[in-house]
Amino acid sequence: MGKVAPTPDPTRLSVVIPVYRSALYIEPCLRAILRQVRPVDEVVVVDDRGDDGSIAVATHILTSAGVDHRVVELDRNRGAGYARNAGVRATTGDVIWFFDSDDLADPTFTARMLDALVREHADFASCRTMFVDPAGAALGVAERRMRRRFVDGHEFARMLMRGRVKAYPPARLFRRAVLGDAPWDERRAYEDMAATLRIALRADRVALVDEPLLWYRQHPESTSQVTCTHTADVFTMGDEVARLAPELRERNALSGWGSSWLEGSRNRSLARAFRYREVLIPAAHMAMRAAQANFGDPDVVRSLIAESRRRSSLADVIPLVASGQLRSAAFAVGMAASPSAYARVLRTR
Repeated sequence: MGKVAPTPDPTRLSVVIPVYRSALYIEPCLRAILRQVRPVDEVVVVDDRGDDGSIAVATHILTSAGVDHRVVELDRNRGAGYARNAGVRATTGDVIWFFDSDDLADPTFTARMLDALVREHADFASCRTMFVDPAGAALGVAERRMRRRFVDGHEFARMLMRGRVKAYPPARLFRRAVLGDAPWDERRAYEDMAATLRIALRADRVALVDEPLLWYRQHPESTSQVTCTHTADVFTMGDEVARLAPELRERNALSGWGSSWLEGSRNRSLARAFRYREVLIPAAHMAMRAAQANFGDPDVVRSLIAESRRRSSLADVIPLVASGQLRSAAFAVGMAASPSAYARVLRTR
């Protein structure tokens, strides 16, 4: 895809907020948006039918603040991906911020991110993430320092697959033109990673902001913390990422015979490391900890462990070790030898 035309300044910035059972968090979420040094121009709240009073609270706060806003009411609970897509179609801005209803942000988020987006003529801007507890207290920064001001889209995709940046949509500002009408995966959980990877592969240029401007709230109700039938969606996400991996191209790749083979080998190694780090280990560990706590459906727990074992292989051990993925290599050995023994070791950690 060619470079998206720079958005003129002043820019109209729309915020899309999917809301589902967020009564505990929606007020501080909206206060974080209203405290932005560079005010947002429009807020689109998507009612994902949690029916806990969150929408009434949101409407009252936004109306009282005099913010241009609208509510998109879904016919039933559809999930975050569907809700974000519905929100995109209701926006009028040329830059979109997807903000989750339980997150917070630094007051300078919009100012710094828009400045980077315009300065670098980028298709989207990405910052680092600060994990915070349910009360909003800082727990630590998710990603390592960003030493560059921008990268091309394929390099950003590699950063995603290496875990150098997280796939959290609220940590980005996107130009409307790079998104399309339905950028997010629908009908399943873990909708962020493959979708963000696809957007990166369409992007010509990505602005990087080193500061941790998104404050990601960690709490027991989040998808990444709960073992349920939706946890198996992580395998679907992993399959989609594997299908996208061959599209990665290196800016400085050598030309001629052999360069495509080398690039393909690197992409396979990258996809293998991703599969263990972001799919198999999290799924198995969540299931094993749920089993140890006697929490969750036993059939779901057994299914997650069995699928993680099926997708692991002793043939991956040497390549994982060679690429420095020692934790993943140990996991592959443990799952092949005895998942129950591996689970006992996990209990002591």
